Amino acid sequence: MKIINVQCYEVVVPVHAGRANSAAYGPAVFDETPKIILEARTDEEILGLGEMPRGIGEGALRTALGRLAGVDIERICFQEPPLVDLSANDMFAHEHPQRPNRLTERFFGAHADIGVHALLLDLLGKKLGVPVFVLLGGAYRDRVKVDYWMGRMTSEDSAQVCRAAKESGYRGVKCKCALEDDNVERAEAVREACGADFKMTFDPNGRFYRPGEAIPMLRRLAAVGNLGCVEDPFPREHLDWFCLLRQQGIVPVALHTNYNHTFLEAVRLGACDFVNLFDLPWNVRAAGSVAWLAGLPSWHASGVDLGILEALYLHVCAATKSMTRPSDIFGRAIRQHNLITDALPVADGTVAVPQGPGLGVELDRAALDRYTKRRFTVNL
Repeated sequence: MKIINVQCYEVVVPVHAGRANSAAYGPAVFDETPKIILEARTDEEILGLGEMPRGIGEGALRTALGRLAGVDIERICFQEPPLVDLSANDMFAHEHPQRPNRLTERFFGAHADIGVHALLLDLLGKKLGVPVFVLLGGAYRDRVKVDYWMGRMTSEDSAQVCRAAKESGYRGVKCKCALEDDNVERAEAVREACGADFKMTFDPNGRFYRPGEAIPMLRRLAAVGNLGCVEDPFPREHLDWFCLLRQQGIVPVALHTNYNHTFLEAVRLGACDFVNLFDLPWNVRAAGSVAWLAGLPSWHASGVDLGILEALYLHVCAATKSMTRPSDIFGRAIRQHNLITDALPVADGTVAVPQGPGLGVELDRAALDRYTKRRFTVNL
């Protein structure tokens, strides 16, 4: 089965007002960055869907798709990153070097191509008549735990947003923050609105800065009683600081990582209690297996995405044994639409894994037209 052409839709789907940041922190900007929706047609008249991460432009997409020209996608070895172009790489460019390249000892950052991989898995699943989780080895679960998400917000806005999230089926929230924010007051307001069992993951993206600054605040934050964990409290190059925080016994510590050397070093050092994984589906599966062996519950990250990528994440979560923590798969709750006909509704803090062939979702054509800024076609 070969791809003949790919219809590409560059879309901008705004967030709902008041769902991302409080006014004091400025408007959200991630929703201004376009995403590209993919719809491929094969020589067997099978249609497949993909969705690129935000910020991946037409040039990078054409390069990735170009590597599939004339390729039978049923014969691709997904154990290696098949879309990585090494033709301009001085170390690995030669396809038949005098001495073989040991590519398996290198990590290649190929997750920017995740939208194309979603497309390939959707096509393969539809060709075989099975859901994507079957292609990934089978499902451990048919429902995936999910949390709500919010940006930097005031205590009052946090309470309001989390109250609505709980009423709509969520059982926890991941929130962006920094050391300078009123984190303790924010947690207290959410506990008052939602109860102590509505757990909060605080994710400062490294902006708790240093252990000496963070630990006193985290002791007060943990005392509120609704803190689930803290993710990436410090810059990831300081895994020793992660270890130091864990030794304090204040709060579970999570690391946001890919399938890479940083992840393996964190496992070796015992730098975290949980891992938040984002990578190509098979890399997440591999990292999830390592996490399971290391006794580290995991979850799947997202980029405030739309429905096609969210469906892919659900399949990966279903097929990854260690993914027992709530994943931040929440885009429709934040954005005005997810561009698929199924809103992937939340019930009791979980979302059902699509059971149809491939990704198991279909485009909402009216919504796609509404949010598309331009169209182009890539012929293969």
